[in-house]
Parts: sequence; C-alpha cells; structure tokens
Amino acid sequence: MGRSIATRLIALLTLCAAAIIGVGMLVDYRLSREQILGRLQHESEETIRTIIGDMENWLRGIEGATNLVARILQQRDYSQPGLQQMLRDMLSSDVDIYGATIALAPGQADSPLGFAPYYFRRNGELVYADLAAPEHNYQQQSWYREAVDAGHALWVEPYYDAGGAQVLMTTYAVPVYRQAASGERFLYAVITADVALQELRAYLQRLHLGDSSFGILLSREGVILSSRHRENLMHHFSATTAGQADPEGWQRMFETAIGGAVATQRLPCESAPGECVFRLGTLQPTGWPVGVVYSEHEILAPLRDFQYKTVAIGLLTLLSMAVAVVLVSRRLTRPLAALAGASDSIARGQLDVALPAVRGDDEVARLIQSFAAMTTDLKTYIADLESATARRSRLEGELSAARDIQMAMLPGQGEASERDETFSLWARVRPARSVGGDLYNYQRRGNRLFIAVGDVSDKGAPAALFMARAMGLIQQLAATASDPAAALGALNDALEQGNDNCMFITLFLGVVDLQSRELRFASAGHTAPSLLRGGAAHAIAQQQGPALGLVAGLQYPGNSLALRNGDRLAIFTDGIDEAFNDRNEMYGMERFNGELAACADEPVAAAGPLLLEAIDRFAADRPQSDDITLMLLDLKAAASATSHALIELDREFLLSPGITGAVHRWLEQALARLAPAPRQDLLLVVEEVVSNIARYAGLPPQAAVGLKLTADPRQVAVEVRDAGTAFDPLREARRASLGESIEDASVGGLGVHLITSLTDRQSYHREDGCNILRIVKFL
Repeated sequence: MGRSIATRLIALLTLCAAAIIGVGMLVDYRLSREQILGRLQHESEETIRTIIGDMENWLRGIEGATNLVARILQQRDYSQPGLQQMLRDMLSSDVDIYGATIALAPGQADSPLGFAPYYFRRNGELVYADLAAPEHNYQQQSWYREAVDAGHALWVEPYYDAGGAQVLMTTYAVPVYRQAASGERFLYAVITADVALQELRAYLQRLHLGDSSFGILLSREGVILSSRHRENLMHHFSATTAGQADPEGWQRMFETAIGGAVATQRLPCESAPGECVFRLGTLQPTGWPVGVVYSEHEILAPLRDFQYKTVAIGLLTLLSMAVAVVLVSRRLTRPLAALAGASDSIARGQLDVALPAVRGDDEVARLIQSFAAMTTDLKTYIADLESATARRSRLEGELSAARDIQMAMLPGQGEASERDETFSLWARVRPARSVGGDLYNYQRRGNRLFIAVGDVSDKGAPAALFMARAMGLIQQLAATASDPAAALGALNDALEQGNDNCMFITLFLGVVDLQSRELRFASAGHTAPSLLRGGAAHAIAQQQGPALGLVAGLQYPGNSLALRNGDRLAIFTDGIDEAFNDRNEMYGMERFNGELAACADEPVAAAGPLLLEAIDRFAADRPQSDDITLMLLDLKAAASATSHALIELDREFLLSPGITGAVHRWLEQALARLAPAPRQDLLLVVEEVVSNIARYAGLPPQAAVGLKLTADPRQVAVEVRDAGTAFDPLREARRASLGESIEDASVGGLGVHLITSLTDRQSYHREDGCNILRIVKFL
C-alpha cells in the first residue's frame, strides 16, 4: 500500500466513504432513538396523566357520595333500619362503590356490641354482613381507628377484608361528629365506602406501551397494590426481585413520587432483557404512587430492525463505491506511475529520460510539463552549482586563511596564557563569524605590563581589516606608551586618517606597574572592566572618551586604580554583557560579575573558559551575534629578598679604600645570584653614591651610612640613608656637560650622569633628618 498511490487512493477513498456512511448511520440512529424515546416519554406521561385523572375522578365520586351521607347523618337522626336502608340506597345509586358501612360509635347503638351493618356486591347482588358481631369487633379495625384518630376523612392502607367481603380492598372512611346540647362535639359514627383493588387494576390495564409494559400501583407504605407480576402483590417493593437488584434506585423513585413529583428511574427488568423505565406519578385522593413500566429494548426493536436494513444497504453502497473508485483511480494514476518511474531516473542523474506523453490540459498534464521544465532547469542549475561550489570553496579557503592571519596577529593566536611571580594573564577572542573585529594585546617592558582590549564596529571582513590596522598601531604603542590617555589620542588620530567607511573601535588601554600595583588606563567608549576583590566583583568607575577613528584631535581622560595582591581584573567586549537568549533576555553585567565571583578560586586559565561556558549556557540555542573577547589578569606578590648594611666612615676615609671596599664586599654578597652586567652597574653606582656622601655630606667623625637592598625577579632597589646636610643630588647637584673636549671639560659633576645612565629609576626624599636616595635597576 505504501508504494502505490493508486492503492492508497482506493483505500483512503473507501475508508472515507465508510466513515461518512458510518457516521451518518450513527447520527441517524442517535437522532431516531432520542426521538422515539422522547415521544415515548411524552406518551407515557400523557397516559399516566389520563389514567390518574380518570382514577382521581372515580375516587372523588366515591368520596363525594360518602361525604354526602356523612353530612346527612350529622344533621338528622335515623333508626337502625333507616341507616341500613340508607346504605342500600347508597350502593344502588353508585355502582363504583364496592361496599359500605355505617359504624356507630360506642354509646350510640342499642346493643353494647355496637351497630355496623355492611353491604357489599357479590355476583351483581348486594350482600349483607354484620360487622358488630363479636368475631369482627369493628371498633378495632384500621379503617375505624385511623379515621377516629385523624378526625377527618381519609383513605386507609389496602387490606384484606376477612370479616366482610373477603377481598383485597381499600376504604374511604369519614368520621361523623355531632354537637351536644352543651355545645360539646362528639363522635357519632364512621361511614365507609370500599373499593376493591380489582377495580383499580382494571383501570391500570389501560397503561400499555408494549408487550412487556404494565401499570403499577403502590400504597403510601410502599406495598405493591397492582402489578403484572401477581407474586409481588401486597408485598413491599424492597421484597421484589427488581427492588433487591437496586434498592437505592427504588427508594429514591418512591420518595420522589410520594412527594408529589413525577419520578423516572431506570431499574432492572424482571421479565425483559436490559433495563426498564419506571415512571411514577401520584394519585392525589389517596397519595398512592401510580405509573407505568416499559422496556426500552422492546420499544426500540423496530428501530434496530431498521438499522440492520440500513447497514446492509450501506455495505452494498460502499462496495459499489469501492469498485468505482478502483476503476477511476487506476485510469487517473496510470500517467502518474509512468511519471514516478521517470522521476526515479532523474533522481539517479539521468536527466535525459523520456517523460510520458502529454494528453489534455488537466493537472497531470501540467505536472508532466513541469517535470520537463524542471529537468531543463536542473541541467542549468547543476552547471551553475558546480561553478558556485568552486567559488565558495575558494572563498572558504580565503576566509580560513584570513582567520589564521588575524589570529596570528594576536598573542597566543587568539588564546593566550602567561604567568610569572607577579601576575597571571589569560585572554581569548571568539569571533561571531569566520573573521571578526575584536582584539586584545599585552606586552611587558621591565616592570610595566601593557594591556589592551578592543572592539571594532561591525563584524566580518570589514571589521577584521580595520582590526588588523588598529592592531599594528597598538603594537607600536605598546613599546613606547607610558601615558594611556595620550596613547589613545595618538591612536585616534592615526585611525581617523583614510577612514572613509567611518569604521570605529572602542578600546581599553592600560599600563600596570607590577611593583607599585598601580593601573593607569584610558577608555575610548569601551565597557568598564570588572574588578574581583575579596570574593565580590563590580565594574570599576572610569572616565572615558568617544570611540577611536571618527574625529581627529580628541583628548581622552586618564584613570588610575590602586590594585592589590590577589585582585583579578576582567576586561571584555560587549559581546559578553550583550549576549541574548531565546527569550530575548540580555546576559548583563550582574550575571557576569556573579559568575566572575563564583570562579574566584580558579586560576585564570581555568576561570576564563568557565565564564565563556556560562555565557553559552545562558544563550542556549541562540547563535552568537557578536564577537566575544575576554582578558583576565591576576596580581600576586613577587618573592623578594632584603639586605641591610651600616657602613662607618673612618677619619682617614679620603686616603683609605676601606669604605668602598666594605660597600663592595657587601654588595658582592647581596648580589651573588645576579647576572654580571647588572651587578657591575649597581657596584659602580652605589660606590659612587657612598663616596660622595663621605666627601660632601658634612657628617661627623665615626658617622654611618645605612644601606638597604631589596631584590626580586624583576628588579633590584637600593636605598642609601645618611644624616648629613639636606641635599637632593638629583636636582641640586652640578652636572658636567657631556661631549666637551678634555681641555674644556670641568672637574666633577659626572656622578649624577653615572647614576641616571646605569639605573632605571631614581628618587630622593628627606625623612626624620636623613637624606634618602632610592635607585632601582630593572632586570
């Protein structure tokens, strides 16, 4: 089926037709069923209403005749024979009454047993029975007691009249009260009219809604008075088979009917399959539930027969439709099958395969024409694709080479890591495309560390070319720049020249004094770096100028920051804090500083990749939209050694070499591990300084000169302290003019030249009455 469109078409159309027919039949069945059940419910309600109305009229007629006799007896006195004649006249005039009695109250009859003549019908004649006989004791009968207790007329629960008619009956009993001369009300008699239950059942036979349907009548106590099942008569409904199958349903239905409402309940059938519908109303005069029971299964039998016929017709229709679909679909799909074979050949590269002949102007014909045009276009496209592939391969090779060249311009070729005793540095650039515009650079000269991080506007090849130009200028500045602000001004002027495309670059440029830990920096529109100190990270405050390369002659403000051992400086481009995720949320400085603090215990070579991984996790599936550059710098204390010496000045110091000899020996010992060249320079400088102090400082005899030497892997610092006359040799000492002939040269003044030329940094200050000269030699 999966390989043939004709087979699929036949199957799908047949299934669709079957589904449509099935749904139509189901809807028709449902609608017909609901219509039949609705009509049946309406008919049952009308039937019940009619039967109840007839029965109520019948019972009210009996009530009216009995009440009339009661009113007559209430007002007039009759002899006992007269009362008997009244009963016979009552039964003769009302054939609906089965039997009747006038039972006098105790004390109202001549006999102590009372007076209760009873007349009833049997075989069309009136039959007499004396209910005052000792064996009957009518005053204890339910019809007498209930009427007297209630004090008003009522229908009593059905019973078997054993002393009179000896049939199942119910009685309408009316107590008759008279008023004595004293005005006191007293009971005179109870007048009854009996109805045989057989007469009620005759009425219920009219409730017929099918072969299994029947009328049902219950008393107020739940006793079944009339039913199709004679074994249930005069039994409580809970004792029947149906009542035991669903006692809660029976009880709920009975209580609803007793309450005066129409009750409908589905309960198990006793004589039919499935469930029966019980629908009960209330017979108002007696308060008895009356209704009809019918089987839905039986009622819906004609509908099921109709549905069977409809199904058979639907199957025949479906079979005919399937045959028609087979014939039509095969005729329509034959050209498609041929076209499918041709398309397989085209897929294998055989573009010259013959296509089916075009017949007519329908969709199949247009499809064949489209295939023909497609093969022609494919030939052209393949030729163009081969040419474009060759060009793309060359372009990708050129971009790869450009990336390699660009990375080669950066320290470490795009990822650098360096460490020594005073600092650790890690940097990485990650372009958003093959080539990008971000850059970083660092270079150490003596005790100074030059660092730079920049971001060129735009991305791709234009940014890469502008970055290459900027990188060359930055590398030149790294060798000479000491003032970052001035360096940015010079770099801005150089980049502005010939910048016709208005490219620009934001740049952070700084110089770190590895000895004093001072960071001097300037910013050209660049994001402020973050400083990690004491476990917390924050952006450092900075004054900045505009981006480089747009306007010449700009001045940039300088900044300085005192760093400490253990500080970590993070310098980065806006590709980090402006990274976005799929919800269009920006990474931001707060997240970055949090991640920076989280990896504080990691070395920079491990912390850097962790920070970039955090950005990637945040961005998730969203591609990188901007170049990313990150530089981390850790500062740490360098190992240093300190030596002290106190040189005493002898009175004969001018003639004795002991002073310089002591200085020489101490320096030789302190600088034993130093290379020969810087050690010799320091020996000459210190001996010169001590000799000048001894000659010109005006020190008293036996005075001493203090020497302090501090050495670390990067520099050696010597501090000379004397208590002589205040004198700053760097400013106040006479300096000889260099380049004069021997005849014209003056004597002295060469010592300052010796000190400044052989050392890298000199400083003087006076403290506690002492001259302090500090000289530093970079290693």
